[in-house]
Amino acid sequence: MKILSVFNIFSLKNFYINTLFFNFPIFFGTVGLYKVFIKIFPSYSFVLITCIFLLPSVIYFSSAIHRDGLIFLSLSMVIYYLFLMLKEKKISWQRTLMAVIFLFLILILRNFVFITLVPALIAWIIAEQKPKYAFLIFTGIYFFTGILFFCSGFLSPKFDLPAHVSSRQLAFIEIAKGGASAININPLYPNFRSFLNNAPQALNHSLMRPYITEYLNFFYIPAAWEIFLYEIMFLLFIFFRKKEISISPVIYFSVFFSMSMFLVIGYTIPIIGAIVRYRSIYFPLLLIPVICYTDFRKIKKFINIT
Repeated sequence: MKILSVFNIFSLKNFYINTLFFNFPIFFGTVGLYKVFIKIFPSYSFVLITCIFLLPSVIYFSSAIHRDGLIFLSLSMVIYYLFLMLKEKKISWQRTLMAVIFLFLILILRNFVFITLVPALIAWIIAEQKPKYAFLIFTGIYFFTGILFFCSGFLSPKFDLPAHVSSRQLAFIEIAKGGASAININPLYPNFRSFLNNAPQALNHSLMRPYITEYLNFFYIPAAWEIFLYEIMFLLFIFFRKKEISISPVIYFSVFFSMSMFLVIGYTIPIIGAIVRYRSIYFPLLLIPVICYTDFRKIKKFINIT
């Protein structure tokens, strides 16, 4: 509202002009993300343009006046500036300041995104020093982070992160009561066993809902077909992925961080509409490696054989 009050001075309270003002800087986030991944996949410009600029849910939810667009901008800028510093092996105060500013913006907008982002950034920074061991580094950092997460309650009840996630889920369940797109979700208790048992349901809700067979609302049909197409792309990746490829640490960052966010979203949100919106801005990070590491020549040969 404070931002809109400033925009109103120049737009004369025109909502559409305010939307243009609001989303203009967000476009720089998509450009920054493209500049990062074009360095990794220089021959996949069309794929990157599609995954970063043209995904339907990303376009839709980053084009309105709400915080998802700002989260997408901030996340993209953090990735962009950190990528430049790591690749050029040169830390400048200007780039560091910009990265810190956008990290702070993520913290004040959605603190759980910031908490999920920190271990992924740490693992990425360490992995850049030993890229051959990037997967082991990410696995080790996340294993250590998991231990800290479930042991945080021993420090102080104020820092009990599993309890905070559980209470967040309860708050969303209360909000979802009577909602048109509310779905059943298993209660999440602040212990490792409950989180482990609920993980399959969480990933199902965040990565597969709404199904193309469920019509909760006419407006969810495009989202259902979009996620169905992503699932097909993932299956193609599983069966026709490229062999003996060199994987950059930024790819591991993208996969580990996006999957962590999908888990958090699936754990806590029992509303299809909110799930579709919250997850949208993380799909580019997951789809880019899936599509770029799929061997479409093998698919073409397989089709010709059959």
